[in-house]
Amino acid sequence: MKILLIGVGHWHTPLYLAPLLEQPGVEISGVSDPDIAVARRFGEQLACAYATRPGELHAGKKPDLAFVLGRHSDMATEVASLIAAEIPFVVEKPAGLNEAEVRNLAISASAAGVFNAVPLVFRSSGFVSAIRQRASGEKLLYADFKFVAGLPSRYHEAGCSWVFDRKQSGGGVLLNLGVHFIDLFQHLTSVDNVCCANARLANLQGEGDVDDYANLTLLNGDRLCRVEAAYLYPAPGGVFDMHFSARTEAHYFRTTGPGVIEISDLKGRRETIDGSTTNMPLYPLFVADVIEQVRNGVRPVADLGDMANVMSLVDDAYRIGGV
Repeated sequence: MKILLIGVGHWHTPLYLAPLLEQPGVEISGVSDPDIAVARRFGEQLACAYATRPGELHAGKKPDLAFVLGRHSDMATEVASLIAAEIPFVVEKPAGLNEAEVRNLAISASAAGVFNAVPLVFRSSGFVSAIRQRASGEKLLYADFKFVAGLPSRYHEAGCSWVFDRKQSGGGVLLNLGVHFIDLFQHLTSVDNVCCANARLANLQGEGDVDDYANLTLLNGDRLCRVEAAYLYPAPGGVFDMHFSARTEAHYFRTTGPGVIEISDLKGRRETIDGSTTNMPLYPLFVADVIEQVRNGVRPVADLGDMANVMSLVDDAYRIGGV
C-alpha cells in the first residue's frame, strides 16, 4: 500500500509516521509541504518523492491512501483534490476553517464514494469503551471533560506558528483539542439535538488572535456536558492536566489519572480499571484500523460528516463567546 503524506510540517506527523512505518506492506511514496525545506527533509529521511504541492505527487500515479495534515486553511483544497482523483484519505481535524467548508467536503466525498476518515480518536479510548461496556443501554445524563495541554511555545518549536493566525487556523484550542469532546457528547448521545448553550473563549497569553482557553456548556434535551480545553499547563508534550467524568442512569465514570478509570454504581460499589484516557497512545490504533478499513472496504470510525457535525457547534461557540 502506497501512502502519501500531505502537509508534513504539522506537529502530528510523527504520530502517524511512526505507526505507518511499522505496518507490513506499507510504503511512504511521497510527502509534501508548502515549505520546500520541510518537504525535502522528510523526503530524504524516507527516501521518497517530495514536493511543495501534493498534486505533483499523485498526478498519474495515485497512492492507495493519503494523509492530509498541514495548515487548516489548506485542508479544503487538498481534500477536494483527493476526492476529485478518487483517492482514499485521512484528514486531520478540523478538516477546514468552518462547518460550511467541512460539510461541503463531506457531501462531495459521500457522492463520489471516496473513503475518508477523521482522527476523532477519543471515540476509541478506554474511557469511552468503559462507558459502552459497563453502561450499555443506559442514558448518558452528564459528562465533563477537562483537557489542559502544554504551552503555546510547543507550536513555535514545531515550526507551526500559523496556528496562532486565525486566517490560517480558523481558531485556537477549541479547534485543536475541544472538538474531541464535543464529538464525544454527540457520539454518546445523539447529533440532532445537541446545542451550545453558552461559551467563553479567551486569549490569556497573547499569542496571535486565537483562543488558548475554551469553556463550553452543551445540551441535548435534559442532558448536559461541559467542555474545558486550554494551552496553559507547563508540561512536555503528551502530559496533560485532565479530568473526565460521566454519569449514566446507573453508573458514574471518572478518570483518576492518565490511564486509570474509576467506575461506581448506585449501590456504592467501586472499582478501578486500566484504560487509555489521552489521545497520543490512540494514534497507532487509529493508523492500523484505517489501513485495514481501506484494504477491506470497511467504513471508518469517524468521517467528514461527523467532523461537520462537530464544526456546527464550534461555529456556534465562536459566535457566542469568541475571542
